[in-house]
Amino acid sequence: MINSLFQNSRFLVYVIVFTSFLSSVILYIVSLHILFHLCLSFVMAVPDTDKSGKQLAVTLLMVLDIGLIALVFQITSIALYQFFICKKEMVDSRFLKVLRIHDFHDLKSILMQVAVLILTVMFLGQAAEYGATLETLYFALSVSCVLVAVVFVTKNLRSSSHDKAD
Repeated sequence: MINSLFQNSRFLVYVIVFTSFLSSVILYIVSLHILFHLCLSFVMAVPDTDKSGKQLAVTLLMVLDIGLIALVFQITSIALYQFFICKKEMVDSRFLKVLRIHDFHDLKSILMQVAVLILTVMFLGQAAEYGATLETLYFALSVSCVLVAVVFVTKNLRSSSHDKAD
């Protein structure tokens, strides 16, 4: 009975996969909507001051940030589908093959790298919007600490996966 329950519980992953995929689609639509309205406002009034140019740059960085978060949801949904639900081999997924995701270590590594990219984009938005303030320096130091930690963890994940392969 418990064995049957565990075997059928993999279908609960459908909820996570569906939620992640739906979230990615919604975020892609939102970023396209924002970009469309940004293009319309740009055509109506081209930025002519430093302040309006910075505001345009911050808005574009926010659109990029939303797109990267949507990509995280998409990667998560596809990887979880391939790991838990799909009965075919992993080589059938061109998306995961391009990203070189074969197991959870690869998925964690990719997600950490995208998280660092999101933090970098957020920092650039902070720097463009508020300039050289003490809070921006603190934010830069915290992003640097996260970056060092991710590099360390990624390096150790790669070395542990190479040790298992040997």
